[in-house]
Amino acid sequence: MSPFPPAARAVIEAAIDDYRLIVPAEQQTPADLTDRIGQYLLSSGYMIRPDIREAAA
Repeated sequence: MSPFPPAARAVIEAAIDDYRLIVPAEQQTPADLTDRIGQYLLSSGYMIRPDIREAAA
């Protein structure tokens, strides 16, 4: 089972797609991509909890 709800996964995939379309390939970095994903999740109402290591049961 995925640790992400389907809607959160869709937000993450949209952030990745947008990042790849907007930022030139030679300027893309993993750190910038994770920042973009975090921005999309927060703006969609999700809370980012780096202290949680596994999905809720």
